[in-house]
Amino acid sequence: MHLIKGSMKTGAVLVLMAFVSVGVELACAWRPPFRGQERASVCPEVPEGVFGICAEMCSGDRSCPRGMKCCSNGCGHVCKYPVP
Repeated sequence: MHLIKGSMKTGAVLVLMAFVSVGVELACAWRPPFRGQERASVCPEVPEGVFGICAEMCSGDRSCPRGMKCCSNGCGHVCKYPVP
């Protein structure tokens, strides 16, 4: 009987650890994407009625090459040179 109680406690601890692990994974999965530090310059204006590709090619200025910004193209976001 003592052996059964010990293994039940071990099983309960393992199940609890599994739930905590899944909870942490879900919490991380639902975080918004990291936008990074934005650069002080300004993105070029998108002309009215113009739509670029609807794809997220960057996730913030830090995801772009040096000197470029992550800017809207009318639908998605792409790396562009800022307006001087």
